[in-house]
Amino acid sequence: MHTVKELEKQQVGLRMPAYLLNEIDELTKKYKVNRSEILIEAAKSYIDSVAERDVHQRLHSALKEVKLMSAGETPSISARDTIKELKDALENN
Repeated sequence: MHTVKELEKQQVGLRMPAYLLNEIDELTKKYKVNRSEILIEAAKSYIDSVAERDVHQRLHSALKEVKLMSAGETPSISARDTIKELKDALENN
């Protein structure tokens, strides 16, 4: 949940290739929304995908550690610690 202060909008300026701006403008016409709404949704989607990728990478590392442990090797970090990290990451997203 975000505070009211965090939900306040701020103006930003950015530069992007003309072809991309043209595609955004096509979407604004098609869906009857403004550029800001499209860019906000795009940023949210990107942030979510990065967070999801991070979780997948952590799961992959945890699985590697479990395989090491089942083979009798000691991983550099315990699987329990990795699982705790994953739970914390999921709770923060």
